Amino acid sequence: MIRSSKLSANRLNVGKKTRLLSLMDEMTKVVNTYIDILWEEDVFKGRYVGFKVNSWLSARVQSCLGKQALEIVKSQRKKPRHLRTKPVFRGGSFTLDARVFDLDETAEEFDFFLRIKSIGDKSFIKIPLNRHKHFNKFEKWDRLNSVRLLRKDGNIKAEFFFHKEPPALKKKGKVIGFDCGYKKMLVSSEGKVIGQELEAIYEKIARKQQGSAAFKRALVERDNLINQLLNTVSFRGIREVVVEALKNVKRSTKGKIRKDFMNKLQRWAYPKVLSKLSRLAEEKGILFTEVNPSYTSQKCSKCGVVNKSNRRLERYHCKCGNNLDADFNAAINISRLGVYSPQPTKN
Repeated sequence: MIRSSKLSANRLNVGKKTRLLSLMDEMTKVVNTYIDILWEEDVFKGRYVGFKVNSWLSARVQSCLGKQALEIVKSQRKKPRHLRTKPVFRGGSFTLDARVFDLDETAEEFDFFLRIKSIGDKSFIKIPLNRHKHFNKFEKWDRLNSVRLLRKDGNIKAEFFFHKEPPALKKKGKVIGFDCGYKKMLVSSEGKVIGQELEAIYEKIARKQQGSAAFKRALVERDNLINQLLNTVSFRGIREVVVEALKNVKRSTKGKIRKDFMNKLQRWAYPKVLSKLSRLAEEKGILFTEVNPSYTSQKCSKCGVVNKSNRRLERYHCKCGNNLDADFNAAINISRLGVYSPQPTKN
């Protein structure tokens, strides 16, 4: 298992922040220079770049940036040649390895310094950092020998990565399915509803001017609430979690629903929900299974008939007498598609 945690570099003084931003500007320039050369030479494979470019940055830093540029270029290799477009690096994230940084824990006012060394011209930059609750969660994990510098809207963060072997998968327990939705974040196959509060947050985000400070605060509020709600999910007695493999859901609804609701739907964060749920399951030794979502909301969980008209808004009503919450019905169907779900008996 690999996890990451970000620490804010907001304790930098003006002089150090100016130097660090200047360094990141130069690194952005170098990455794009590497991209230009690799693209011109049609290089779409390999792990490292074996040459330097014209910059005052050291060979060690350039090696890190060249590797990053190569990965960016390689992201185009899966596309047909006529659809490949040369990428442009915006300078929002830089991955550095242990050759160009270390941690100095001799600080008195801070928990430690992240020291970016061997930059060039025998210079270095010390970034003061303080640990927080999420970072301390990985105290007993192995810290990987890489760090990522992040820059967004003038704010700088350092992202650290941690590794731990996952626990063995549980051999006993029940299978539970989750239906992930817009109005209800999750509905379990046992009828538990988690995250009805999120709909109000989505509407709040939709009312804000996109890109404004209030809009960004609302996004953070949404993401924090998702984490808080998922941390309350009990995995006791469970060996497998089954969810739908949702992809491009919002894109597939374009032009089919009202514009005002589409604006709200764009803030639906189902990828964040499923990703977090997957990580939680992995950490507890629970198998996480994604299944085809076809017909899970149209199938009767009691008699098995598939009828689109049986779903009426929030209810599912079948001629067999099955009448229940539509998302609960879907969650039951989802739970029956897992690896360890009971299979129908063959006659």
